[in-house]
Amino acid sequence: MDTALAATGLIASLIVYLAYKVLYRPDFGIPVRRKLMSGGLHVRRDQFAEVPLWWSNLQVQRAIHNHWKETLRRNALGRPGAA
Repeated sequence: MDTALAATGLIASLIVYLAYKVLYRPDFGIPVRRKLMSGGLHVRRDQFAEVPLWWSNLQVQRAIHNHWKETLRRNALGRPGAA
């Protein structure tokens, strides 16, 4: 009986966590889409970013910050190229 209750609690907490990951949308300054089969940050035409589903919000925030910093650095040095 105790193991069934523990398994039910574990499954319920997993469902709540996944719902939170999918439904909660913090503002990163650019729309972020979470993809299951994504290998890292992919910014499309500076309009939206795709990140792996398992990344935390802090990882997404840091990756987007680094993307903008690198984009500004590349433009300041006059190097052409898209990210």
